[in-house]
Amino acid sequence: MQLKYILFGAGEVGIRAYKVLGSEMIECFADNYKYGTEIYDKQVISFNEMINKSNEFQIMVASDNYTDIFEKQLIDAGVTDYIFFTKRNMGRMNEVLPKYNYLYNTQFMNYTDILLNYQIQDYKRIAIYGVNKYLNYLLLEIAILSDINYVVSIIDPEINENRVFDIPVAGLEDVSSGIDCLIINKKRTECGIRDEIDNENFDVIDIYDIDKFIFYNRHPQLQRFKNIHNGKRAFIIGNGPSLTMEDLNVLYVNNEICFGLNKIHKIFHQTTWRPTYVCMTDARVINACEDRLEEIAKESIVFMADRYCYSKADKKENVQYVHLKSEYFKPNLPGFSDDIVNGVYWGATVTYDLGLQVAAYMGIKEIYLIGIDHNNVGSVIDPGNHFIPDYFEDDEAGIYKNVVADFDAMDLAYEKAERYSREHGFRIYNATRGGKLEVFERVNFDSLFY
Repeated sequence: MQLKYILFGAGEVGIRAYKVLGSEMIECFADNYKYGTEIYDKQVISFNEMINKSNEFQIMVASDNYTDIFEKQLIDAGVTDYIFFTKRNMGRMNEVLPKYNYLYNTQFMNYTDILLNYQIQDYKRIAIYGVNKYLNYLLLEIAILSDINYVVSIIDPEINENRVFDIPVAGLEDVSSGIDCLIINKKRTECGIRDEIDNENFDVIDIYDIDKFIFYNRHPQLQRFKNIHNGKRAFIIGNGPSLTMEDLNVLYVNNEICFGLNKIHKIFHQTTWRPTYVCMTDARVINACEDRLEEIAKESIVFMADRYCYSKADKKENVQYVHLKSEYFKPNLPGFSDDIVNGVYWGATVTYDLGLQVAAYMGIKEIYLIGIDHNNVGSVIDPGNHFIPDYFEDDEAGIYKNVVADFDAMDLAYEKAERYSREHGFRIYNATRGGKLEVFERVNFDSLFY
């Protein structure tokens, strides 16, 4: 099928579509009554003539008042491959459009907004990775906002066609040296392409990485933490059973930069150590700690996932909110944020969500993990899974009863962190006493001080 359109509807909307798309992209008009005439330089053909050409050209329904009638005609004729110029039926595209949460409601961003934000007009040789049944809408938006002739290749290992909408199909390795932009049109769960294109000579437009353009997900005040600890080392302290008061006291005596996770405050009564920062992302933890936040924030800077995604608690003036991009990623790797102002990526554990990504943003050169045992027994509420048996309050038992840690997802997140750290000039080490986390290089905690 060629990427030229038959405009089904020769009225006002059809003429508007013609003017928007331009003569070169329009094969002809089709209409139930005006066939046999011409509009501008294009013939108006009959419905039956259009059906005969439906395998050769893309049918575009261009009508406001007769959309339902036109669609029924097409379906009765056995035609299912058609699109709408008016966007009346764009709701059908929600299954592939990127979504985000705002005030507890799910919103969708359309191709027009995405491409404009990514400045599609700046690129002259574009490849699109990923074919779905709404690819024609994406191509239509490129045609309207830029020039469809700039799309030089379609890439998708799962299809066997040589051409899609008359655009050549190729492998990424065949076109990477000749393009200036790759549009990723598949979700993270559908492909691993995002981890295969580091350090390429083209820009990437990720249809599903939209958080940077959503102003109410941005937290500009976080800019002050950029490289605040540049070149220094820091410790991320988990809540596992291997965590000891003695190790925390060593960190205190040596005045180390420390990130405490989740309910780390439950150990405060046993030690003079206090973390520089406290990180929380799980709504259940946030809600359980809400009464202690003011007290915790007097001694530590608190980073918390913003409430639009994770908590109904009102924002606190003394808390640093970070947007958590909650896109599910298995079986592929998650993203890793290079700008926490725009948000951080979910990695199935607060260690990754905030600890590692915030530490990297702060410019820390060496990150050491302790108390990250990575080997929960049973549900997370099991008393042997944390540094104290009564880590959870009695009223939390029902909430966590059936919650099991997703270690497969965590492993993928840690693998991403390890790759990212090596590629960006910092290192992550596991100084936990025991445990089962083997993604990072092991170091002996005591050797760091004695």
